[in-house]
Amino acid sequence: MSEASGASGPIALVIEDDEDTTALLEVVLTQAGFSVLTADNGADGIALAREHRPALATIDVTMPEMDGLEATRRIREFSPTYIVIISSKSQERDILAGFDAGADDYVPKPIRPVELRARLAAVARRPVAGIAGSASAPAWEPADVDAARSAYLERVVAGQPIDTSATDGTEEVEGEEDTGQDGRDGMLEVGMRFVGSWLEFRGLRINPARGIVVVDDRLVDMPQEQTDLLEILMYAGTRTLTSRQLAMRLRGQTEETSTTTAMQDQRWVEALMTGLRLRIKDEESAPRWFETLPNGRYRLVRPDAGSGDDAATQDDAGGT
Repeated sequence: MSEASGASGPIALVIEDDEDTTALLEVVLTQAGFSVLTADNGADGIALAREHRPALATIDVTMPEMDGLEATRRIREFSPTYIVIISSKSQERDILAGFDAGADDYVPKPIRPVELRARLAAVARRPVAGIAGSASAPAWEPADVDAARSAYLERVVAGQPIDTSATDGTEEVEGEEDTGQDGRDGMLEVGMRFVGSWLEFRGLRINPARGIVVVDDRLVDMPQEQTDLLEILMYAGTRTLTSRQLAMRLRGQTEETSTTTAMQDQRWVEALMTGLRLRIKDEESAPRWFETLPNGRYRLVRPDAGSGDDAATQDDAGGT
């Protein structure tokens, strides 16, 4: 184990048994504004994480006695530190295993110092008080999280009532009744599952905190706007949302603050939905996850919609 090196900035912890990689990471992290602690094994790294509460930890996967995935799981039990897995393994299953263990990012070897420094510098700029996780400090969130939308999602997950008035940008289509409910109850009603920090819906999984999307164990790379749209649709539960409502939630706006028309929003959301469907392979004519309704409205496929696995289950039940 080593004492912190570098400036008196937020602490970074390097858990790595290769001396050359450790030296490289020390340089990169110091240049990014961190004070650096190092450990050459998982047990010592866990002890340092518990004692110093680092803002960031880089963890090698392949180490003797305790591998990096186990070290990540144990640190995640008591620490909100931003964990970056450093590994020579870069297959999709390896990356998913890292995220499932609790990592926030995954960097394959060989390390590209310029790219890594740019990614880690953003972590160094986050408020140290929030990173420390003290009882009086605000929760630490990624720098690019929209505060208003983050608060909305926190209310949804907690099962608290959501304001769906017109002033919140959620006006209803004239002559059409909006049924269903936002949040946990509505999500459970369509068969959604909550597994740790993941939401799972018929083989579609999303980790909202990390912006990770997985379809049938296939990691899906998609633009941030599509990921945000997917997240909002999942949290909508059984509620049907118009393009205007989706656009408002994506931008964190209300009717009073909006600078776009309903038609502009409909075209924008239609384009986002087209891209989203292509990425996750959801056919609009026979949807597995998202239904497109008249007047630019969208909702999660209901359990009685007879799609895919549900239809097969009903056929099996009918034949017994």
